[in-house]
Amino acid sequence: MAGTNAKVLAAKDIVDGLHKDGLLAGPPFSNPIDFTYFDLWHYDWRTSKHAAFVGGADFVQWHGNYGLLQKTVQLKHDAEQLRRAHGAHQ
Repeated sequence: MAGTNAKVLAAKDIVDGLHKDGLLAGPPFSNPIDFTYFDLWHYDWRTSKHAAFVGGADFVQWHGNYGLLQKTVQLKHDAEQLRRAHGAHQ
């Protein structure tokens, strides 16, 4: 579970960094990144967490951690595109 939590925190750091740098503004869910992060947290992390509690290894991996990885890669890509569009690099 600690690895799963660390993955969610890493994704949160990406989004928090964009907010801190003023690259994400507006109300919640006004940017596509908001939806990607919410789905990562609400669906993938929770699926992985609850599956671990009941011993559902297949759901931990393929319906939880796989989605965490996929959406984290998407968040990194989208964050880089947003930074490039605003002339900022990280």
